Amino acid sequence: MKMNKKSFKSGLVGISLAVLLAAGLVSCTDSRAKKEDNPTALLYLVNAGSFNEVQQICVGVYFAANSCVGGKEYFNAGTGCSLTKLEGKTTDDLNALKECVLKKVNDPIQPCNLPQFTYGLAQQALAGAFADCNKSYTTAAGTTVDLASYLVY
Repeated sequence: MKMNKKSFKSGLVGISLAVLLAAGLVSCTDSRAKKEDNPTALLYLVNAGSFNEVQQICVGVYFAANSCVGGKEYFNAGTGCSLTKLEGKTTDDLNALKECVLKKVNDPIQPCNLPQFTYGLAQQALAGAFADCNKSYTTAAGTTVDLASYLVY
C-alpha cells in the first residue's frame, strides 16, 4: 500500500489537533481543581466605597500578603481591616506595614508570590516571609512602627 503525501499530512495534522485538544482539556481540569480563591479581592469589591483611607491601605496590604499564600488559609482582611482592629492606627502606620509586606513580596531573590516560594498557610507566611512585619519595624524613612498583630489569619 502506498500512501500519498497529502493524506499523510492531513492525518498528521488531525493527530496534532487531537493531542492539543486533549492537552487543553487536561489543563482545564487542573484549573477547576483549585481549592479556594483569595477572598480579599471580593471583600474590596463589595466594600470599596465604604472604606476609609486607612482601611483602603489595609485591604491592599492584605491582598499583597495573600499573594504569598497558596493554600486554604489566607490572611483575614475582614477581621484585620475592620474599624475596631484599626482603631487608633494612622495612614503612616499602615504605610509602614505596606512597605514591609511589599518588600517581602517583591524580594529580588525569593519573591514569596512566585509559586515555588509561596506558603501553604497564612500562619506559615507570617512566621516566614512576614516575620519582620509582625514586630517593631523601621521604615525606609527611619520611622519605627510596632506592627505586631497587624496581619491576622
